[in-house]
Amino acid sequence: MGLFEAEMSGDAFQLLGMSEMGMLPAIFASRSKHGTPTISILLSATGVIFLSWMSFQEILEFLNFLYSIGMLLEFAAFIKLRIKKPDLHRPYKVPFQTFGAIMLCVPPALLLVLVMCLASLRTFFASGAVIIVGLLLYRILVLVKDRNLMQFCSEQPAVESHSVVSQQLQEVADEAAIGLLSDLSAKTEEESSEIRFEGVLKVD
Repeated sequence: MGLFEAEMSGDAFQLLGMSEMGMLPAIFASRSKHGTPTISILLSATGVIFLSWMSFQEILEFLNFLYSIGMLLEFAAFIKLRIKKPDLHRPYKVPFQTFGAIMLCVPPALLLVLVMCLASLRTFFASGAVIIVGLLLYRILVLVKDRNLMQFCSEQPAVESHSVVSQQLQEVADEAAIGLLSDLSAKTEEESSEIRFEGVLKVD
């Protein structure tokens, strides 16, 4: 249950981040009074409900199949960026030339293809349907965004909201620090008065 809640929360906040970056409609960026992305959580829960008609083994095959496709796309993007944009600024870089980077991706790519080949026919159809629906949804979202049929967040407000949240958190931290300091100073004054009182009693 803990892993399930963590996974659903992670997926919901991914949808929230995509909405704040303008990749999804702004409705997915809406939060409740507790700060939780309500619409994104409901969408993630709906996806889980649709998976309930599959057996546990089929769910594992389905998730591994889609994960393998995602990893193959990441490898392809890695190699394409190495070839097309070798001088692009990177926070870190694999210390190989282009050929070495390609050879580095070959063993895990073969393993991923093997995992996909071991899937059942039902998993192939389900995964293919999900991929087709995803491509169609992407085209629809681009069309909706170009024609302004739905409201989308821009990147700048997302940064501003993030800075506002950070400022609020800083204010809360400052208030907490002030409260701790005031409590500490009050406690110090009480201890000092007790020490003075004990000194007077000793003198008497």
